[in-house]
Amino acid sequence: MRVDCGAPRTMSEVLELFVACLPGLERLVADEGRALGAEVLDPQVGAGGVAMRGDLRTMLALNLGLACASHVLLRIAKFRARHFGELERKAMQVPWGDWLRTDVPVAVRATARRSRLHHTVGLAERVAAAIAAVSGASLEVEGEPVTVLVRMEDDLCTLSIDSSGRPLHERGWRLETAKAPLREDLAAALVRASGWDGRIPFVDPMCGSGTLAIEAAAFARGLAPGRARGFAGERLAGVAAAGVAELRAAAAARARASAGTSIHASDRDAGAVEITQRNAARAGVAADLVVEHAALSAASGLRSGEPRGVVVCNPPFGQRLGSPAALAALWQTLGAKVAALGPGWTLAVLAADRRAALRCGLPLRSAFLADHGGIKVRGLVATATATAAPDESH
Repeated sequence: MRVDCGAPRTMSEVLELFVACLPGLERLVADEGRALGAEVLDPQVGAGGVAMRGDLRTMLALNLGLACASHVLLRIAKFRARHFGELERKAMQVPWGDWLRTDVPVAVRATARRSRLHHTVGLAERVAAAIAAVSGASLEVEGEPVTVLVRMEDDLCTLSIDSSGRPLHERGWRLETAKAPLREDLAAALVRASGWDGRIPFVDPMCGSGTLAIEAAAFARGLAPGRARGFAGERLAGVAAAGVAELRAAAAARARASAGTSIHASDRDAGAVEITQRNAARAGVAADLVVEHAALSAASGLRSGEPRGVVVCNPPFGQRLGSPAALAALWQTLGAKVAALGPGWTLAVLAADRRAALRCGLPLRSAFLADHGGIKVRGLVATATATAAPDESH
């Protein structure tokens, strides 16, 4: 039985890629992938990722430029295996040396579902042995490893290389967090779902550690999300350091010097405000933000006077923070504040309880449903109206 291997011989040959993301964010990731030059196959909501095609440069560009994804996987082989002997034989046919370097350690992780070969330790051991025999790469070398993923499902073995390494939402600048922190990829998804174009005011009146406002500033300036970190794909065979440096330099050259619009972040917690300021400085966007210590009812960003803008925030979830009565008052206050800004303003929020969010009095629609720390959350978006609930202080 033939082993289907997708290993290219040149930088320009087409690779099969799978861009993993939180289930529910697939269409946002697909849009990002197209903008970065990848050929995007039909995205399926809930699949936990999007199949794409592109060359090595595209693979690196995705790692550098994706804001809503978690990993870029390089599919290198796919074959049927019903017993370990078959797995070993076919894994030995994969040209591992085309991808893996002997001076970079390799880690192998396996998963299995509905397959005769269901022992994940055994799967990983057999593939690791094949890698060592074919390419000479092993776990014995010191340094950060490149991870090979073995997936067995319905007796079909898929071998992939994780070209990202650490999850892509780990941008490198968020070294401090406030209560119930929001992942950067989910923050980027909410910013994009709001419809914000980076040209009108942006307000987060419950900023926590500043993730939403910082992601917004990076988006407005065209800063590559992965600008402050490295990727496992940079340590693959055939990837030249000069080429990676050129890609990074080109991305930096496309970025704008400033956001060019008002980005306002505030929080009732003074400690959270200080964390936001330090995180923004590490992200290189401190000059783009106005950061204020203020309760929701007193946030100056919600007294804009501008005819258009967006309010994007992550209100506390009942499962994590706050009593039901306090959360109800918060939603009512938020809705009234946004309604008072006028019909040119948009509200985008994350909510674990849509019924609670509707207390804001605005016509919320669902933009996506995703998982946030084990809690299902919706990205909800509404245009301001004059029908919000009366304002209550918070």
